[in-house]
Amino acid sequence: MNSAEHWSRLIPPAVIIAIVATSSPSLKAEEPSSKTRADGAVALYSDANTAAMLESMTVQRESGRLKLGISRRHPLASSSSDEKDKVDPLSGNETGLTLSGEFPLALDQSSLQDLSIAPRAGYLTNESGATKSKSFWTGAALSAWTGEQTIRWTLDIQRNFADATQLDVTDIDGKRILTPERIGGTSIGINWMHLATPEFLWRGGVSVISRDDRPEAHTASLEGRYFVAPANAAIHAAISRFENSGTVRPVTLTGSIEATSTNVEWHQKVGERVIVAPGYRWYRETEIPRASNGIRKTLGTDYVYASLRYRFWRDYWLEDSPEAFLTAGSYQTSSGTRIWQFAAGGSFYFNQGN
Repeated sequence: MNSAEHWSRLIPPAVIIAIVATSSPSLKAEEPSSKTRADGAVALYSDANTAAMLESMTVQRESGRLKLGISRRHPLASSSSDEKDKVDPLSGNETGLTLSGEFPLALDQSSLQDLSIAPRAGYLTNESGATKSKSFWTGAALSAWTGEQTIRWTLDIQRNFADATQLDVTDIDGKRILTPERIGGTSIGINWMHLATPEFLWRGGVSVISRDDRPEAHTASLEGRYFVAPANAAIHAAISRFENSGTVRPVTLTGSIEATSTNVEWHQKVGERVIVAPGYRWYRETEIPRASNGIRKTLGTDYVYASLRYRFWRDYWLEDSPEAFLTAGSYQTSSGTRIWQFAAGGSFYFNQGN
């Protein structure tokens, strides 16, 4: 498993969603706009031994659907770092860079509307102790509306590469593990979003992920959002499944993995400018070691969080309004590790009306 995958599984996706919560979907091709949007956030994580900070910034030029993102994670001063051999989940430095865009395709298709292609590329470096890794990915998504612009289909293809420090260790079954310096992989997926009614939206997706050092993985996700008009609120619910089962060769430190996650959020609008959103996420992951005498490992997290969004312009929920948000949460793994998280950020628009 490369460092990017490890971090994304370690910190619950709800935290990442909170950090980039100010991101918005790209505008349709026929809507001219020259506005620029800047999103920024700072997140703090802390357990009993270490604290870490994650900083992110995204700049989006909407007229060309161009988007540039920069992120950086680094540990803060530790109060108890005597156990140098113990791997702390918040140790190490990471720096990421992403670039994406979305461009219309002028094709004469009677059944496809607003056909567009969205290329992207990203780069991530990670350094934790003597271990270093670099990840690079490039991909594209092809999207179109059908059903009188109520269903949006997206075909996504991505190619991944990772260069990491080579490790040479002996596993519990006596086999020598020699991890590769270069790991490649490809992911292909299809996603859909259905605007079923003015009050209900649901989306889903399936994908296949191949890697040089792991069995083929399959993922599936389903999400629904329902607007509760009497309460001026909305409920969000989601479930996802990840599996990569099969024969694991002695070129990786982990075995086959099966994971399931569910989360529920309640978004309550308060007045004309504020949204309060408490949420809960349940996650269970089972790793089946390669060795026949290995111990089956189960990792679980129960994550409780809440966010507060404030829009500075009144009655602009569907328009471009600067906003700020705060998020706080805490989760505990089945091994007893508890991590606290706090994030703050916001969005700002300029070149309005051009």
